[in-house]
Amino acid sequence: MTDKETGNILRQVQDPDLESFRKYLLLIRRYSAKTELSYAYDIASFLLFLKKEKKDKREVQKEDIRTYLLSLSVEEKSKSTIKRRIASLRHFYRYLYRYRELKDNPFETIHAPKKAQRLPSFLSHEEIKELLEKTALRKDRLAKRDLALLELLFASGLRAGEIILLKKEDIHLSERTIRIRGKGDKEREVFFSERAKKAMEDYALSLRPQLLKKDKEEKTFFLTQRGEKISERGLESIVESSARKADFPLKIHPHMLRHTFATELLNNGMDLRVLQELMGHESINTTSIYTHVTYADLRKTYDHCFPDPMKKEERKMQKAVIFDFNGTMFFDEDKHVLSWKSFAKEKFGVDLKDEDFVNHIHGHSNDSILNFLTGKTFSTEEVLKLAEEKEKEYQKLCERDEKNLHLVLGLPEFLDLLQKEHVPVAICTASMKPNVDWYKKTFHLERWFDDGHIIYDDGTLTKGKPDPMIYNRAIKALNVKAEDCLVFEDALSGILSARNAKVGMVVEIDDVNRRDKPPVEGLVDLVLADFRKVPKEIKKFLEIE
Repeated sequence: MTDKETGNILRQVQDPDLESFRKYLLLIRRYSAKTELSYAYDIASFLLFLKKEKKDKREVQKEDIRTYLLSLSVEEKSKSTIKRRIASLRHFYRYLYRYRELKDNPFETIHAPKKAQRLPSFLSHEEIKELLEKTALRKDRLAKRDLALLELLFASGLRAGEIILLKKEDIHLSERTIRIRGKGDKEREVFFSERAKKAMEDYALSLRPQLLKKDKEEKTFFLTQRGEKISERGLESIVESSARKADFPLKIHPHMLRHTFATELLNNGMDLRVLQELMGHESINTTSIYTHVTYADLRKTYDHCFPDPMKKEERKMQKAVIFDFNGTMFFDEDKHVLSWKSFAKEKFGVDLKDEDFVNHIHGHSNDSILNFLTGKTFSTEEVLKLAEEKEKEYQKLCERDEKNLHLVLGLPEFLDLLQKEHVPVAICTASMKPNVDWYKKTFHLERWFDDGHIIYDDGTLTKGKPDPMIYNRAIKALNVKAEDCLVFEDALSGILSARNAKVGMVVEIDDVNRRDKPPVEGLVDLVLADFRKVPKEIKKFLEIE
């Protein structure tokens, strides 16, 4: 698909839901412009098909989808193209279902055609050892750069696009770590070996200064022989020529070294979930497909990830737990108070009083708070920009107080217990994405929570707490009944929100240092100071030991 083709298709489709979805992908999900355009093209193509068939997008049936897929086959579209179209439309209809009151998602049960999987080739332990040893013996001018590149590709598993964008400040040689911003603008930390460290230091001290142009300071760590940033195609050429110069018998490419990295770690006993994090994969399915492992490794991973299938099967009536975050999982009231007071004063000249936090701040969405401060209604983009500005100050305050930068006492152990007992969990927070991302990174929430089970103010929450909208979304995401949910909250608005969602049990977390205790008598079933001692009433409700 060319830019011209995409433009032609999009000009033929004027659909407000599609336009709203495109903004959602860019501003809320933070997809790249290229990815967003690909989604838009796929969806617009389907909407044009519906127009020809005189069908409304909100009344699409499975038969209509089958007809559409048949038309793609007649057009001789590849299996990968059809698979991508279905994925784009499933995401679009999921958006309509969640945020545009569509009755159901007709694409949810549509299966994409399976395409033949060609697993990438990799080097054996002996082969990668031979390649690196032969490269280390080279004496030509670019040998040190090439060795540093090969060592790092193998030792870190970085993608080609990631390694060519590495800047000097991203690399911490003494700690042997690199901070990467990968696909989807997601940050992760990767490690590298002592051998890679030595090769990189050698290159950085001796060859790199020689490659740099005198009149230009190139920030990327690896440079071409002309002192410029390396392109992806250039990296492929360097890797291929390195093998030839080292008299290595096999043809290699950067992806092969990334795959070799994964294979080596798995064959030495690394857990698949840990490898997923190191590789920067969003889904563990990608990690599974991407790696070759021995039968013994597969068996060990299976037993680790699926230890007690019968126990899960026996839970006919599934119970679930939903947590508020601020003041419930993390005691941060003082930081929120300080950051909101400072922000309100500097930005709008408003002096917030302590009682304002109980009635208008704690548990409320950012657009609701901004409306309270100014009396104005802000667009999604404006709310996001202002919230990011305020939350940066909040995060700084939290990070300075290292002593208290931890989850509430006993919570990690309680979450481990819920995970062991197969009790699904979710988070409902009025925070926006910048803070949610910070929470996930700071407290490693991925250990217990799937991304789809962290419900936050993504710009589509038209009603904040005490309205039940946010808890209804969590209940829907967990696929359980409201009466089977236990909610942990701290704010009055959140407690009312949970009650309005008709959950089975509400427990207040009462920080002993809280400034203002909300009037919750008769609204909650229990009050806890922390999670160190879980009462028998909670265990009985959740049917756990």
